[in-house]
Amino acid sequence: MNNYIAITIGDIKGIGIKIFFETLQNKQIKNTILFTNIRIIEEYIKKNNIGIEINIVNLNNNKINFSDNKLNIYTYKCKSLEENTYKSLKYAYNSCIKKFCIGMITLPLRKDIIIRKIDKKFIGHTEFYQKMDNKIYSNMILYHNKIMISTLTTHIEIKKISNFIKKNNFLYNQILNLNNTLVKDFNIKKPKLIISGLNPHAGENGSIGMEEVEIINPVINKIRKTGILIDGPLSADSILIKKNINKYDCFIFIYHDQALIPFKFISQFTGVNYTGNLNIIRTSPDHGTAYQLIKSKEYSNKSFINCYRLVKKIYKNRLINDLR
Repeated sequence: MNNYIAITIGDIKGIGIKIFFETLQNKQIKNTILFTNIRIIEEYIKKNNIGIEINIVNLNNNKINFSDNKLNIYTYKCKSLEENTYKSLKYAYNSCIKKFCIGMITLPLRKDIIIRKIDKKFIGHTEFYQKMDNKIYSNMILYHNKIMISTLTTHIEIKKISNFIKKNNFLYNQILNLNNTLVKDFNIKKPKLIISGLNPHAGENGSIGMEEVEIINPVINKIRKTGILIDGPLSADSILIKKNINKYDCFIFIYHDQALIPFKFISQFTGVNYTGNLNIIRTSPDHGTAYQLIKSKEYSNKSFINCYRLVKKIYKNRLINDLR
């Protein structure tokens, strides 16, 4: 198995690809393969006066013609920038499934453009790879300096959350799979979890909503019977406090912004978005496309480097746990 890491092209007009090139040329990363149409990347290199040679890799045999001193790319045909972005996701995934690469870093893209021009059913990276992996469940895990935050629902409307979490043991399976991911991928033998409620102040015993009483509490009680250590549901505004940081391994929130708001404040855009419960290892930087930063010096490659390091860490942890 080669220790190559797949890099998806993302939105080539965004900050992600610029950060990738700068990090590569500064030799802060190695063994990466960029998945993109060669014509498109050649035009980008020329336009931005990037002094780097291209090496086209072949993933159709067991020996990859990789070059240590060049930009290694896997190329394919496409008709537009948007199609290039979309196909990059698929080819990078296949490279991991076929074990040419140990994992991937997905550079940020514009979901609205992909939905409008390529795939009307596209929701986001998390859901895309969950579907490709034929998984009913996946976990969005946000990682920064050993602080882990997870949101049980991802990109759905607020008004639909209450009904969504009632479905088919959804909460139970999400928490169970999250716990398994912490054991397998993060090598935490007995994870300690804490979960928020859905409503303000976790519903205050039903006076501000009944979801905690009717939906969340019964699931938590069922989860505890399996031996999983979990506290809650508690008020979402108070679980991420200083005294809890060293007490819990993962802070679980019911919906997207409950998790992302504190995480981005804590990480200051140096964190990693990791998709748990997949056969592949997929990370993504949390800074977005950030068009407004491209011509400035106000951006950082810390999130990208942290993605790179986390791929390698999880790969090693999986090898260790597979041997047990």
